[in-house]
Amino acid sequence: MEISQRFLNLEGPIYSTMKEIIQDFLDDKKLAIVGASGKKENFGRSIMTELSKAGYEVYPVNPNCEQVEGIPCVPTVKDLPEEVKGVILAIPAALSEEVVSQCVGTPVKRVWMIKGMGRGAYSEEAHEICKANNIDVVYGFCPMMFFGKGMHQFHLWLRKTFSKLPPEFSLN
Repeated sequence: MEISQRFLNLEGPIYSTMKEIIQDFLDDKKLAIVGASGKKENFGRSIMTELSKAGYEVYPVNPNCEQVEGIPCVPTVKDLPEEVKGVILAIPAALSEEVVSQCVGTPVKRVWMIKGMGRGAYSEEAHEICKANNIDVVYGFCPMMFFGKGMHQFHLWLRKTFSKLPPEFSLN
């Protein structure tokens, strides 16, 4: 089953706007991962590796790194190729506002502020910048809940079951 078909088969109603944004991320085969580095324990690197295995063309964004898994890094979001419309933030929330500000005026249409076990990349200020500049936002999830399999989908089920979802989601 294709990744996007798996997402559409998940149970539970989701507000169409968030569902559409996530679906756009799933359908877009060129994505940037801000914060990916060569360190084995780096979460951005893990996401990048999994997306690469799933057939996505990934662009690591890190001003302090030359390459990740043999893929050259770009220093800022502004340096991404024009065809990259989706950016996944795998950075501390304190840096999200700065990175989202870099997206303004670029072809970037979507930002995913990851949420894993810790606080994640979500920043209210960064979210407001996105809203003011018509950049769609996904937050409150690890992207692998939708791109991945097994444990990742179980994590999504747990979030749904225990009502640990962003307010844009409904668990009727």
